[in-house]
Amino acid sequence: MSALGGVAASATAGSGLRVSQNDGWIETQTKTFTNWVNVQLEKGGHTAIPESNVVEAFKIGVPLLQTLEVISGKPVKYNKSPRLRVHFIENLNIALSFLKKEGLTLVNIGSEDIADGSCKLVLGLIWTIIYHYQIAVAFKSAPSANAKKNSAKDLLLEWVNSKIPEYGISNFNKDWNDGRALCALVNVIGGQPWLIPNHREMQPESARRNAQTAVDAAYGHFGIPKVLEGDAISSPSLDDLSMMTYISYFKTAQRSSNEETQEQEHDSSSLPVPWERPTDWREYKGKDLGGRCKIRVYSSTTTSSGVFRKQNEEMMRLFERMNVHKRPDFEPWVMVDLMEKAERDAVFEKAGTRKLPMLFVDDEYVGGYDEVMHLNETSQLAKILDY
Repeated sequence: MSALGGVAASATAGSGLRVSQNDGWIETQTKTFTNWVNVQLEKGGHTAIPESNVVEAFKIGVPLLQTLEVISGKPVKYNKSPRLRVHFIENLNIALSFLKKEGLTLVNIGSEDIADGSCKLVLGLIWTIIYHYQIAVAFKSAPSANAKKNSAKDLLLEWVNSKIPEYGISNFNKDWNDGRALCALVNVIGGQPWLIPNHREMQPESARRNAQTAVDAAYGHFGIPKVLEGDAISSPSLDDLSMMTYISYFKTAQRSSNEETQEQEHDSSSLPVPWERPTDWREYKGKDLGGRCKIRVYSSTTTSSGVFRKQNEEMMRLFERMNVHKRPDFEPWVMVDLMEKAERDAVFEKAGTRKLPMLFVDDEYVGGYDEVMHLNETSQLAKILDY
């Protein structure tokens, strides 16, 4: 039997969705749906719900009704300052009546279930709302949320596989865990210039970072809300409805129209190559570390950590693949332990961290190992190096 009840059971009955043997999905789904509701509330200029607290917040009816007004584009009359349970119930009855008039099928849920904070029923209700106002809009041929044929899952899977057939996606949980398929979807939706062209080369063991790379790129380039983060996508507890909610945003996503303008504004093609520029070619902030018009990697000769050595080697190989090591402005492996204390402290102060290795470009801190790898995976590193 499904772990879902009421509306949730109806919404998933014919969809072929995974049913968890534990309730780990509840935490993920509650957080995802809270984030989704907050996206709607923000659009309407309303107060956001505290993190992962949508079930509690919906008890009084106000946030639910505000969400419905935003997502439907229709005004609803209700008590905006309820104080007693009877007022909560009245608001919730208004919300449920509104949904029925909008054509949503609600099964085994009443206003008292919401007022009592029945978690699974409320999550099921939110999924029904998401399906009706977001997924069915993206897929105009979509049937009702509890359809057994051509379900939401079927339509989304068909669309996903038309975009990234090489990943053979058959579900909305484990096939996405390592983050690479999501990076591929971001890449193909974004088009040229490719956003994450090296998604096939990503390491599955870096699942959380892979997934977060995709989430950040989707938000930055398409404006897709971060209703899910990398840690949730890479988790074994990732649930189908959360992932379907997130993936449905991609169906209508478009690359930001102001990117070309921004790239033109930052175009340095009219300038001399960096190593031929004067060291006052632009306005600098902060202490001069002597790295203007230079690419520097600060490291150390005294650290014995295996992780540190591995990160040093991977950064070295990365810069070699990018042919950065051949550039006249590249000063690799500036050893901080061989510097004067005042100079070393100035580097750490400007970076805001003492963690090595760290990359500076044109005397500005870019990031440590994780940041550099993330920037490379999102095709941003090459742009930074082309200053």
